[in-house]
Amino acid sequence: MIRKVLLLSAAAGLLFAVSTQAQPARQNSSQEQQDQQAPKVHSVTGKVTQVETGGKAFSMDINQGDDKRPMRFVVDKTTTVQGHVAAGTTASVDYQADSNGQNVALAVKEASQQSQSQ
Repeated sequence: MIRKVLLLSAAAGLLFAVSTQAQPARQNSSQEQQDQQAPKVHSVTGKVTQVETGGKAFSMDINQGDDKRPMRFVVDKTTTVQGHVAAGTTASVDYQADSNGQNVALAVKEASQQSQSQ
């Protein structure tokens, strides 16, 4: 009878020790998943080449070394725009890629507005 009590208490202690160490690992992996799921914010500066009708999207030429690369950005209701951004304007854009692969503009600043605010 005493052996059974000792054996059961040892088993219960082992289960308790294993369960308390497993829980922090779940919290860490949950935090890692949140970090991986959060889209990263990128910033670029370039010359606006086109603003689509209605202002729902625009394109820019981004300098990468000696090359220029076109990028298209989608504007939504949360996008903030500072200054007058039109074709020919130099601007900077903070953006995130969405689940559809589109670059969603978070903030757009005309280059002359940047130098005034600094």
